[in-house]
Parts: sequence; C-alpha cells; structure tokens
Amino acid sequence: MGNLLTALLLAAWAGLCALDQFGPHLGFRKPLLASIGVGLILGDMQTAIIVGATMELMWLGVNNIGAYVPPDVISGTIVGTSLGILSGGDTGTAISTAIAVGVPTALLVQQVNMLVMTTNISLVHAADKAAENFDFKKITFLHWTGGLMFFLSRAVPVFIACFAGSAVIDTILAAIPAQILSGFTVASKAIPAVGLAMLLTMMMKKNMWIFLVLGFVLGAYLNLGTLAIALVGAVAAGIYDLIMERPAPAVAVADEEGEYDL
Repeated sequence: MGNLLTALLLAAWAGLCALDQFGPHLGFRKPLLASIGVGLILGDMQTAIIVGATMELMWLGVNNIGAYVPPDVISGTIVGTSLGILSGGDTGTAISTAIAVGVPTALLVQQVNMLVMTTNISLVHAADKAAENFDFKKITFLHWTGGLMFFLSRAVPVFIACFAGSAVIDTILAAIPAQILSGFTVASKAIPAVGLAMLLTMMMKKNMWIFLVLGFVLGAYLNLGTLAIALVGAVAAGIYDLIMERPAPAVAVADEEGEYDL
C-alpha cells in the first residue's frame, strides 16, 4: 500500500510539472526543481537535490525549439531520482541509477508526448467550431481536456515506472519497432533546424542580425562557453539599449525675429 501511495504521489507531481510547462511556467519542469518534489515525497532531500543538479547539467540544453519535441526531462528526472533514492545505495549509486533509468524514460515519454500533441490538434479544431457557435462551455471543456491529456502523458508513465520498476521502461522500449524509433530519431535531428530557422525568421528584424554574427564569432572562433556568450550578449544588448534610448540632441530653431530657441 505504501508503494502504491508513493507511486501515485510521484505521478501526480509529474502531471503538475507537465501542466506548469504548458501553463504558468514556474520552472517546475526543470530537473532541479522537479527533483525537489521527489525529495519531499520520499523524504531524502539531499540525494534528490544532488541527483537533480546532475540531471540539470545533463539536460541543460534540452528545450522546445519551434516544432521540435525534446526528450521529456520531467518524467526522466522524476523516475530517475525516485529509483535512484529507492535503490538505497550511496550518492554515486543514486546518480548512476537515475541516469541509467531517466534517459530511457525521457525517450519513451517523448514518443508519448508527440502522440498526445498530435491528438490534441483535434481538440483545437473542435474548439474553433465551438467558437463559431459561441459555445464557451464546450471551449472550456476542450481546454481542460487537453490539459488532462498532458497531465496523464507524464503521470501514467511515472506511475508505472515507479510502481513496477525500471524493467518496465526497458521492456516497452524493446517492444517498439526499430524502424519507428529510427524515424523519430531522424526527425528529432531535422526538426530543431527547422524550428530554429522559424525563430530566426521572426527575430532577424532590422539590425538584430549583428547579435547573431557576434554570437557565432564568440562560439565558433573564440571557443567561448554558453555562459560567457550569454554574458557578452547581455552587455551588448545593454549597450544597444542605451544607444537606442539616448535622447535626441536639441535642434536650434530660429523665430520670426531672428532669435534662436533651443
């Protein structure tokens, strides 16, 4: 009974983190904050924070770019941290267990998330028709239905993994045909480039291209890290803002008597 209650609490936490990703954006989808909830539920905050920080570094660059659906760090972090703590070993064992279990979990839920996002398109079309008929109650229902789908897409896999163990994740991945996984792998590498190009199309206005060139030079030729490039970019943006917000100089205008007003 204790294992069942723990698995339900972890599943509910995963679902709430997923809703935060598509709603308030409080940051609970990030591994470090997601692992804190696991630590509260399992009563081992120290191990949870250490494991969460490790997975935060591992997945630091994983983000949604355009239409790209990345591996689901929410489920990967919660399942990995949970089984890492429940393994009962030292911190090193917990970290290795979390990574070994969290990565396949994140890849599995990535496929589930893609399926849910594709299915939710039908809800959008139904909401469009409801809007034409001024059926606001139906629009609200469809809105919450979509949120429930995202909630379950994380809660159910986390519950299964935490209640039955990591072997279930490996079994499910092994049951998926290799051609399907290969197709998703190829698509996951191509779609980020398309998404980034779409973002640049919206962002590259007027003089904004100079910042892209600056970042490219810093990364490609000076081999600076992400943090260093971000700090240089912040300084460049500040200087740009100061220049653009600088008040225009006063212009002398002559009146009818030949005197000049400034």
